[in-house]
Amino acid sequence: MFIDYNHLTAESELRRAALLADAENYRLARLARRARSVRVEPSRGDPPARATADNDEAERRYAVSR
Repeated sequence: MFIDYNHLTAESELRRAALLADAENYRLARLARRARSVRVEPSRGDPPARATADNDEAERRYAVSR
């Protein structure tokens, strides 16, 4: 029985490389999915966002006790 070890070694290395590529693709896809789902919250040191013109007009229309 003749076994071509060079061919088997090359084929096993190709399969190993394909499996490693699949694992890396899965890991990166999971990281990307997690990054998309994370909401970015402003830190406490950040100044508040400026109100839009609509909000400014609404505050002027209604009397606010001070």
